[in-house]
Amino acid sequence: MQIVQILEKTVSPDKDELLVAKNFLEQAAATNLPGFIRALSDVLAFAGNSPVARMAAGLQLKNQLTSKDPTIKYQYQERWLTFPEDMREYVKKNIVGSLGTESSRPSSAAQCVAYVAVAELPVGQWPNLMQKLVDNVVNEKSTEMERESTLEAIGYICQDINSEILEHQSNQILTAIIHGMRKSEPSNHVRLAATNALLNSLEFTKANFEETAERNYIMEVVCEATQSTDTQICVAALQCLVKILTLYYQHMEAYMAQALFPITLEAMKSDNEQISLQGIEFWSNVSDEEIDLAIEAQEAAEAGRPPNRVSRHYARGALQFLAPVLMEKL
Repeated sequence: MQIVQILEKTVSPDKDELLVAKNFLEQAAATNLPGFIRALSDVLAFAGNSPVARMAAGLQLKNQLTSKDPTIKYQYQERWLTFPEDMREYVKKNIVGSLGTESSRPSSAAQCVAYVAVAELPVGQWPNLMQKLVDNVVNEKSTEMERESTLEAIGYICQDINSEILEHQSNQILTAIIHGMRKSEPSNHVRLAATNALLNSLEFTKANFEETAERNYIMEVVCEATQSTDTQICVAALQCLVKILTLYYQHMEAYMAQALFPITLEAMKSDNEQISLQGIEFWSNVSDEEIDLAIEAQEAAEAGRPPNRVSRHYARGALQFLAPVLMEKL
């Protein structure tokens, strides 16, 4: 029986067919795992296969690359690196080539690319991957699905990898993400994928936030995204602001009065619970941060030295405006 037919049976309502498919796939993986993974990548890469078969191939492939159990996940990453180089290169070519060719969302190929990258990038392999992904996003000839799935892959990689590994490529990554987030981007799917990718990459953009011009541009694009009429984009952009505030509090003074305060206050007033919660979360994080800073200041005073960081007392200044809105929400 062909692997495509077997993969299609993995979503069958018939329990017997499901069992046949499960047994076949387990046997194939046990008999020749590198060959099995290679075959799965072929199914995913061939656009003529049914969306069900391609999605199932992507899922089976992903399940051979990662696990929710951290120990098994590490074992699978180590196992991948022991496979022959020509097999790994073949699979990587297939999965990267599949980006943008699927009709289903989210992209199975994006997840496969990410989990291979998380295994290979920390050991210095697949060095040209991030540049390839950036090129996919910024190339004017790229389709909407190609830009969206590529940004999903970038987001998954950033979410799962140690931030130090990608720090030296933060400029490239940010270029792609901000390109996808721009107000002028016609596709909301692309904007959402880009905004989620930014949320996952903020830890290793410290150098960019240290530069005033770069920081201004990032903040402008994120603040613009909070005004999107698409709820998912708006929520994701607000989540970015929450995280930016926590990571880069000391750089926020220039944006607080003109942008962050009015944006988050309006978010709190929203009838949409997801949006409102992010507005509340922003000011909750401001308060937590400033409590920590007050403790640090007290400890520094007792030790007779200046504190390393200083509170701007944003919460104290905003309280008279926030309290009535919070009372209404009760």
